[in-house]
Amino acid sequence: MQNQKITIGLLALSAFIIAAGSFGSIVITRKKFLEDFNQMNGYYKQALFLTGQAKRDEARAQYDLLTKEYAKFSAKYSIYRPYVIKHDNQFSNDLVSVGKIIVSAKDGVYAGDLPTTHKELETVRPIFQEMFKRNGFSMLSMALVEFHDIMEEIIAAADVKDVSLTLSVYPKVNEALLAVEKEDQSSEIKDIRKNLEILRQLAEQGKSDQLSAKAAELKASFIKVYLVKG
Repeated sequence: MQNQKITIGLLALSAFIIAAGSFGSIVITRKKFLEDFNQMNGYYKQALFLTGQAKRDEARAQYDLLTKEYAKFSAKYSIYRPYVIKHDNQFSNDLVSVGKIIVSAKDGVYAGDLPTTHKELETVRPIFQEMFKRNGFSMLSMALVEFHDIMEEIIAAADVKDVSLTLSVYPKVNEALLAVEKEDQSSEIKDIRKNLEILRQLAEQGKSDQLSAKAAELKASFIKVYLVKG
């Protein structure tokens, strides 16, 4: 009887270890998928923004980066399916649809009507949004991951006490934080906003010696949120 109890206990422990390992793998691959997506999506958003601003040369540069990054993203996830999208029967069709839109926009980006091309590229956004909703992704989680990458740019600028660079990066960080605030208006998110705005004010006042310390507070307030909601 004692041996039987030990055997049952060992089997239960083994099952727990396997389950824990599987869950950890799901979390890691989910995070990697988001990172890959945001890498590609960053170029998409820049191309979209710049076509809307009628800045052809800049839009062309970002579009070229988008086409390369999307080709990598599409090639990888056409074959490899992490658990988070494993059962999405629409995913392959979405990859094809987005790829066609990007290719179709090339002539417009290079020499065509930029406002029309901007509208064409805009049709990618709802495809991505529906893809993530369909697979149970939190819009807040996505926004936090994207904010983190851009936040690191302003932290790097602050750490080297570069006032001009800090101010030049601020609009991008602000835009990314607005996306977070759209999904969550908790006091913790307000702390991130407060630290970001104080950092901007310090840069505007030329207080370069205080930038790094405030940047550290900004990062700490972000980590507090990300550990719970990211």
